[in-house]
Amino acid sequence: MMGTTNNVIGLKGSEKVQKAKLALLTMVRHQWEHGTAAGAFIESGDDHITILMAHEAAYRQMSDGRLAGVAHTTNITDPCVCGESVMFAYEKTGDAFYKKAADKMLDYIDNAPADANGIQLHNSTQPMIAADCMYMVPTFYAVMGCYDKAVKQVDLRFNLLWDDGAGAVRHQWNVEKGCWWRDKIWGAASGWNAAALVKILKLLPPGMGEERARLTGYLGKIVSGVLKYQLDNGLFYDVLDEGDESFVETNCAQMMAYSIYRGYQYGFLDVKYIAQADRMRAAANAKVDEYGFVRDVAGAPSFNSPGVSPEGQAFYIMMEAAAEAVAAI
Repeated sequence: MMGTTNNVIGLKGSEKVQKAKLALLTMVRHQWEHGTAAGAFIESGDDHITILMAHEAAYRQMSDGRLAGVAHTTNITDPCVCGESVMFAYEKTGDAFYKKAADKMLDYIDNAPADANGIQLHNSTQPMIAADCMYMVPTFYAVMGCYDKAVKQVDLRFNLLWDDGAGAVRHQWNVEKGCWWRDKIWGAASGWNAAALVKILKLLPPGMGEERARLTGYLGKIVSGVLKYQLDNGLFYDVLDEGDESFVETNCAQMMAYSIYRGYQYGFLDVKYIAQADRMRAAANAKVDEYGFVRDVAGAPSFNSPGVSPEGQAFYIMMEAAAEAVAAI
């Protein structure tokens, strides 16, 4: 009936969080953005939305197995992040449609172009490994129960891109030339890695004690290293060490706050980091406008200037859900 006010979607969270969710749902999304968004709805307990997004990712699966294919794409690793929600939908519904889609995605990434060590390339046109793919590939392997593959990918990717002197993850590696493609310590590069580690650590079975300890060490290195760059306002520069040559960016703070909250909740991080996560969260909340857009994240589609993005919305939602979980401890 016209004029009804029933909330069919039933979005969870505060009014601000609900606005952020609606803003996210309106955004045009590439494969990694769709999967990251669906993952945010898992984190926030919005099962209905998650299943709808998973269905779209599986329904639009490409013939080679890549999920959420809306046009010709060269992306190799990005579609993997959709696998989390597709498997969530399978577990919730029991519909084999989702499991078949996830298995096909797994077969694709198992046989995808990779470097000599087995690290899958970011796309099919550039011989490059990107830091953000830590969130895509190893996490998907862990979701699929391929724990040894997940840990191997984490070890390889972390040891390739982590800079111990900088205390941060560098952005992109050129496989053909054996040098940096982009050597910037982009804040979000460390954010993607920290968030991936939290998710993977939660999924690894207790019997993998040695591997869990090693990955927990990686997480601690990232968190302690990146926090050295935190500004007085709680945020970070987009490129952590470039000062005013860069710009003050919102999403790195959201990613790190999410990782700290969940890391503490699951027992992988010490409580000493919570105060700094709270500062990040407060600063990020101040960036949410009346429409629910999180402002001054690295803006889509180029991510080289302040703007808005689906991943910025997603990590705001994830951060808020994680903070709520910690508050309930």
